[in-house]
Amino acid sequence: MPTNKLTIVPVSLDPQPTKVSTSISSVATVAPNCVIKTALAEISLFNGVDEHIIQTILRELKEQ
Repeated sequence: MPTNKLTIVPVSLDPQPTKVSTSISSVATVAPNCVIKTALAEISLFNGVDEHIIQTILRELKEQ
């Protein structure tokens, strides 16, 4: 198994706009499949999220 150096890039999320676009149906709301709550953050994971993203999140939580 090759060992590649992992690079973790910090990201920040912009708040969701309060106005709903007309192209988005307000009836079809998407709920997260998994929510991880810590003292510092709340992480919501949705259906279809890439497995590598989940592994990175869990690795970062383990190191805290």
